[in-house]
Amino acid sequence: MAYKDLREFIDALEKKNLLKRIKIPVDAELEITEITDRVSKFKDSRNVALLFENVRGYNMSVLIDAF
Repeated sequence: MAYKDLREFIDALEKKNLLKRIKIPVDAELEITEITDRVSKFKDSRNVALLFENVRGYNMSVLIDAF
């Protein structure tokens, strides 16, 4: 299925419970990497895409493991 844009793809992931939004402030240097590493090692439904919405020092979100 083709998506109109990234927002539509993110919405589709969320509707299928394949996305976790991280709203707390995180550091881009090592914190995103550490959280992603831990989540990606789960062998069950907890292994989902991550959307970091509050990255310190940046005004954009970061989407990880979307595929």
